[in-house]
Amino acid sequence: MENLDEWVEKLKAVSQKKGSVVVVEGKKDKQKLEKLGIRNIYQIKGKRFYDILEDLENSSYVIMLTDLDKQGEKIFSRLKFILEREGIPVDWFFRQELKKFGIKHVEDIPIRRGDVSKTDNTMS
Repeated sequence: MENLDEWVEKLKAVSQKKGSVVVVEGKKDKQKLEKLGIRNIYQIKGKRFYDILEDLENSSYVIMLTDLDKQGEKIFSRLKFILEREGIPVDWFFRQELKKFGIKHVEDIPIRRGDVSKTDNTMS
């Protein structure tokens, strides 16, 4: 993907598909994605892995959007393993693409994105 607008539009489309869930860490992450038009957001803060698995067991597609900091990486690895072990497909493509835009925290995605490209992290 060449810019953040394209990233948001793709995520928006995928999040609206039946059975899709976008997993984020906290309240601010969820609020930011809602402002961007993303649907079916599941916030994991304060929940045990077992409870998360139980909540997501009927999902057909889980998009992992935990933050790209040390804590987010730990949560991502553990939750990805647990979900995949139970046969729940996990997509981390959007998370990987977010790295290319230099954004470490979901809550930091700009609402007015303009053209944030992979090589130039400034907004126009």
